[in-house]
Amino acid sequence: SSHSGSGLAAAPAADGTANYTGFLVDLLPLLLESAGLPHNFSMYHLPPEQAVPGVQLENGSWTGIMGQLTTRKADMALYPLTLTAERAKYIQHTQPFHDGGYGIVVKTQQVNTGYSFLLPFSWQTWLLFLAAMLVVVLLLTCMDIATRKDRCAALAKLNSRKGKRSCKREKLMDHTIETIMMTVNSGAAPASRSLGVKLLFIAWAIFSVIMLATYTANLTANLTVNQLAVQIDSLADLAQTSAYFGVPADSSIYVYFTSSLDNDALRLRPRVVPYTVSADAIEDVRRGKIAAFVTGRINAMYFTQVRPCDLALGSEVVGSGNLVLGLQPNSTIAGNLNAALLKLADWGHVPDLRRKWFQDNTECSSAASTDGGRL
Repeated sequence: SSHSGSGLAAAPAADGTANYTGFLVDLLPLLLESAGLPHNFSMYHLPPEQAVPGVQLENGSWTGIMGQLTTRKADMALYPLTLTAERAKYIQHTQPFHDGGYGIVVKTQQVNTGYSFLLPFSWQTWLLFLAAMLVVVLLLTCMDIATRKDRCAALAKLNSRKGKRSCKREKLMDHTIETIMMTVNSGAAPASRSLGVKLLFIAWAIFSVIMLATYTANLTANLTVNQLAVQIDSLADLAQTSAYFGVPADSSIYVYFTSSLDNDALRLRPRVVPYTVSADAIEDVRRGKIAAFVTGRINAMYFTQVRPCDLALGSEVVGSGNLVLGLQPNSTIAGNLNAALLKLADWGHVPDLRRKWFQDNTECSSAASTDGGRL
């Protein structure tokens, strides 16, 4: 049995058979060889509505992958099954091959680059900066008005009427220009000999250097990364909205949201939408019908690494757990497979496969940034 994603995917070949690819497909022959087990196995692909972990029904039977194993229809489930205490009662399983948990898949929004020059600072910082500039201009103007009479009298003794006109006309209009030029690190020392003016300009110059350096660093960071905004990064973010979100039906995360007494589960329970087919949920995320899809993290990573590259993975890992390969109850090959997994991990084969399928094999150039690097 199998699933769609980086773990295992099937595509039709020219002769009508299925070509299977993925992390688990690459792992399987290495695992069988290391365990000393024969390779003459047959593989079948479950339809999407059945390729789910499964839940236990009232009559004691299981659906999905668990049902395939408990009824002995499959010797092994090539599926990233999250190990739970309840599932372990009914099946055998291998050692964990990957850390589990659930990821939050959301749609990214392209930031309008028409105002990229404003992104390094938040709007509150821009307002405070403009207010500080206005205060400096007003202070210079007030200081000029307060000392103008004495300065003009001194200039009149040294110069002609031309100097007097310069005192009246040119000095006032220069304050704003001098302040702006100092902000962009292009200003000259003030012509005034007043100690107060000089101290004010020194303070403004130091402030301008700090702001300019911060702006340059943040602008570089914003232009370096792809400007993609993610509105929902965690369950807390999701709880603050009124939007609906999807989870795989017949999964442990669905049981968590519908049965747990945890605060997050209680707040989000009325907005849970179960999906039998993960592809339908992903399509609804893209269309905006649901705000997010909470699924196994290994699947979530796959969805965000394939075209059209319009999905992002939230930073929060929801829940915890380990991913295992499910086996029949009382399986006789469990011991050999567990020893083989440990060998492959020690030899570096498992980390190499993780790198191949979850990092190097991505079709998208970069992950979405949840913040623009703002001050």
